[in-house]
Amino acid sequence: MRFDPRQGGLTCGTCGGHQAQPEPGVLAQEQAVAEHDYAAALAQRAGSEPAIEPVVVDCPQCGARTHFDPHVIAGTCAFCTAPLHSAYAHAERLIRPQAVLPFRLDEAMARRAFRAWIDSRWFAPNALREAVRQPEGLRGVYLPAWSFDARSDTVYAGDRGTRRVVVESGTDGQGRVVTKQRTVVDWARVRGTVRADFDDVVVAASASLPAQCEAVLGTVPVPLLQPYDPALLAGFGVEVYQVGLEAAFDAARDRVMLPGIREAVRRDIGGDEQRIVQISPRFSEIRFRHLLLPVWLLHYRWGDQLKQVVVNGHSGAVVGDRPWSWWKVGSAVALALGSLALLAWWLMQPA
Repeated sequence: MRFDPRQGGLTCGTCGGHQAQPEPGVLAQEQAVAEHDYAAALAQRAGSEPAIEPVVVDCPQCGARTHFDPHVIAGTCAFCTAPLHSAYAHAERLIRPQAVLPFRLDEAMARRAFRAWIDSRWFAPNALREAVRQPEGLRGVYLPAWSFDARSDTVYAGDRGTRRVVVESGTDGQGRVVTKQRTVVDWARVRGTVRADFDDVVVAASASLPAQCEAVLGTVPVPLLQPYDPALLAGFGVEVYQVGLEAAFDAARDRVMLPGIREAVRRDIGGDEQRIVQISPRFSEIRFRHLLLPVWLLHYRWGDQLKQVVVNGHSGAVVGDRPWSWWKVGSAVALALGSLALLAWWLMQPA
């Protein structure tokens, strides 16, 4: 039995029989979306466990032995496609996934999303659309992720800039009086405190997802999360977290929270321009969830390069590596410059 995203339940690959996925109970659903205390988890040293060793799993259907890479806890048998699961590796993680965002895209839908992404790359070489008909190495994987909530209170010092126009008079080389206008900025020191709250900041906890592709995870639709259930994982690869809890919060802070705080400080400084001299953020009320999020990992070959594409298994969003046609880029730049030059010439013509 494998989980079928189209039907939302288990389907037998041999007879085609279907088993509907039962609706979770109210208590189980509340526990799935509950948030946990970050400081209490760190006090237990949860999320900072040693690395997981590779394991060998025997297929319960055909008996074949499958070697799981470190941090992989579920997958499929290469010989009969039966779902495989390693309870040993799963037990090594002190913080277990509390919720799963189920796949909504099956393999065929993921291939169509990939194809549409390839066809929409306008600045890619023309040959890309014809050369790349199908992806290589397509596999559906549940990737571990952390989501964080936090409150921040930040004391800052900065400068508020107010623009004003100054008119200056002088003479040219022929002795004629000329006036010029220029804009100057008057700066005033400002100090203050701002509060910024953050909700459901998602950080990938797997090394399988390239950093430039992490944006594909997007915003997690919390109401659609389901309690952790092995039935939802059947037929897909599953990884345990490799990025620990503390390192993940540091990433959320640096990538999302600090830029958000700096933007809040600029708004509080006000004026026409702002300079931030110093900020001292303090985070409190930090809460987290540990989730499994669905992605399709694909590869395609372009020349001698293997490029990776990631399709969000729920939303269908696509992010990936792509080649560039520098001839197209150069043509677009030349066209833009030519249009600007033509517009400037037209504006200079006498009325």
